[in-house]
Amino acid sequence: MAKESISIKKVVLLAGALCAYWIGSGFATGQEALQFFAVSGLKGIIAALIFMVLSAYFSYSLFGLGQEKKFANPYDVFEYYCGKVVGQAYIWYSILLIYGIFVVMLAGGGATINQYYGIPTYIGTGAIAILALGTALLGVEKLIDIIGVIGPVKIVFLIIIGICAIITLFGKPTLLSEANRLMPTLGFPAASSNWAWSGLLYACLALIVSIPFQVTCGASTKNGKEAKTAAIIGVVAMTAAIILLVIGELVYYKLIIGKQVPTLAIANYISPALGLIFSVLIVISIYSAVASFLLMVVRKFAVDKTKKFNIIAIVLTAIGMFFGNILPFDKLVNILYPIAGYSALVFAGFMVYKQLSEKNRNTPEEKKEVA
Repeated sequence: MAKESISIKKVVLLAGALCAYWIGSGFATGQEALQFFAVSGLKGIIAALIFMVLSAYFSYSLFGLGQEKKFANPYDVFEYYCGKVVGQAYIWYSILLIYGIFVVMLAGGGATINQYYGIPTYIGTGAIAILALGTALLGVEKLIDIIGVIGPVKIVFLIIIGICAIITLFGKPTLLSEANRLMPTLGFPAASSNWAWSGLLYACLALIVSIPFQVTCGASTKNGKEAKTAAIIGVVAMTAAIILLVIGELVYYKLIIGKQVPTLAIANYISPALGLIFSVLIVISIYSAVASFLLMVVRKFAVDKTKKFNIIAIVLTAIGMFFGNILPFDKLVNILYPIAGYSALVFAGFMVYKQLSEKNRNTPEEKKEVA
């Protein structure tokens, strides 16, 4: 068999697209890292490694499956893993969940713009919604091209916060131990009372909201090696961003108490210029994720760039703008995201069962061919 070649550009683009998809308002604002990881202190870093191991398995499998099967509709992956009945239930649950998080992200965008610029929340929410709608209307291939570039930029700026926190630690080495002791007592909402369970839940959250997207990304590659390499690089980059952001939130824990957007509070403290750049970056992060989530929902009902697709996208955007303006962002994250994580545990079980079944089914045939 000829050795499979890969395009480095394509791998980086897809890894970046995966990161951009995951880094929406919950992550870019720092609320996800805070509630799933930093609230547990230094154990949150170990929880991030749990996330990495599990997500590497999930993404490796989904990207590879997408490349192999090239489903006509990305939501067909649910029936592939779970069968007709359960698969249909998961399809509709996934659509409702992704749309719900689409609304959460719009709320986060409005909160960010209001916190930094003082612009009314409804204006910020509306601006992001309209930009995201315009991008979604361009179709999935164009979307991947756009957010694939945005993803690495997000990672770089999150790394800056982590590096600044590490530099601060050199001058005040006791900050981490102080934060480790105090974080659980400061009233921050937590996704779970157990740090290891939080890492597991976050991996499941990342899985359940991105299944159709990951399958779509895998289908856009030329071979399995390219798809799986992109998946692993994307997960590793995401984990690095989580760990550095957790360190930043621990070091600067006094700054983020009571803040809807912790990353912006930290960036402003480090440098007003960085705060300005970061405010723009957070908005871009939210916009790219909102566009991705919107497109994934609408693709269940219509093909890209058709009249039906455009009408559905416009209607769903208008509804999302309305609810994104009246629901509190941090409360939405704390309620919706853990529920999503729990629901994904069952799907992960279906994934493992299906893969083991396929492996056992293929093994006798492979042995027979060798013989």
